[in-house]
Amino acid sequence: MILKNCRIVMDNRIIEGDILIEDGVIKEIKKDIKKRDELIDLKNKIVIGGITDAHVHFRYRDTRKEGFISGSEAAINGGVTYVIDMPNDNPPITTRERFYRKYIEGKERSKVNIEFNYGVTETNYLDEVEGAKSYKIFMVESVGDLYIRDYSKLRDILNQDKIFTVHAEHRDVIEENKKRYPLNSWIDHCRIRDKRSEIEGIKEILRNLEEIERLGDKKPHVHFCHVSTKEGLDLIKKGKERFKNVKISLEVTPHHLYLNMDMAEELKGFAKFNPPLRTREDNRALIRGLIDGSVDIVATDHAPHSYEEKMRSVRECPSGIPGIETFLPLMLNLVNKGMISLFRLVDLISMRPGSIFQIDNSLKEGKTANLTVIDLKREVTIKGERFKSKAKFTPFENWRVKGVPLYTVAKGILYESSLVDD
Repeated sequence: MILKNCRIVMDNRIIEGDILIEDGVIKEIKKDIKKRDELIDLKNKIVIGGITDAHVHFRYRDTRKEGFISGSEAAINGGVTYVIDMPNDNPPITTRERFYRKYIEGKERSKVNIEFNYGVTETNYLDEVEGAKSYKIFMVESVGDLYIRDYSKLRDILNQDKIFTVHAEHRDVIEENKKRYPLNSWIDHCRIRDKRSEIEGIKEILRNLEEIERLGDKKPHVHFCHVSTKEGLDLIKKGKERFKNVKISLEVTPHHLYLNMDMAEELKGFAKFNPPLRTREDNRALIRGLIDGSVDIVATDHAPHSYEEKMRSVRECPSGIPGIETFLPLMLNLVNKGMISLFRLVDLISMRPGSIFQIDNSLKEGKTANLTVIDLKREVTIKGERFKSKAKFTPFENWRVKGVPLYTVAKGILYESSLVDD
């Protein structure tokens, strides 16, 4: 297969040429490849390598909601070729036995390149798990034993040469707010898990990292998941500047870039997630973080539920939304609005995730073909009915955005996206 007339994003520049793929491997990248093979004329469309969503929930063993097959098909439809799946399954992935069972099944069934995180508890935190891309810490109750009840254990947990991904919402703040707000409205969900819960959660982690930095014998890497507040972003930025041994990075989600509390009552369960909707000021701060480099990566926290569950009352509605199929269109929309450059986007969704989580997602000769073909100028209407995910709803329903994936090549196989308007 030859992809003709490509504009390939490589090393902060655009190279014009063709891509020859044989047996799933990139054999050549050069102009005017002459070979008898299937030709796909891309007509100067953009090609990006190795788009990575470093935060997904494919609902292992709950195929009513998703599964490795539908989740990976959703990734492909959204232009994503690599994913990292989270451990808060039921039961949670907090033992080596569960991890390797899931690992083997996921590798066999997923149509995209898939990696996995290991869940940290107060009793298993010394486990060394070959194949784990990071060790996930929940500071607030998740599933089963997958959360840290006693924050005094955090220093011992973090004092290791590992990559930790952290869900930083402070349990004490949330419990305090539960006494103040009755959870009768969608805005109450935002109030209970308010900005202070994230701020204090991040402070708690940074306090422990200061001790570890002072000791100087270990060099952990802490990656903060789905940072949603201006204050949280500022705290982490200062931590990055202060620490020498400890490494820090962070992600933001598209829904925290675009949505805010003013939309809570209108969107209802379709915009209930953790951390919850924030303010317009937080939207602006996170976008500034994309521009100035404070934000390291963008990831979706793709967390599908059934439509019926999301239509329940605020008390009964589970948190989480499908996001992997709106990921690239929403981010390309920011490029078209002039908020970030195409090169900066590639850094956020491909290069930096690969570097942080040690994934070789490069677009090079001799590598398995994992790439995405983009129509940067095509306007589309977001429609949940076009999703490959089992969760065919989105808070972005009927939004008009500019920029869409046309084709995805994952593990050397070419797929066409269904997100494009008819």
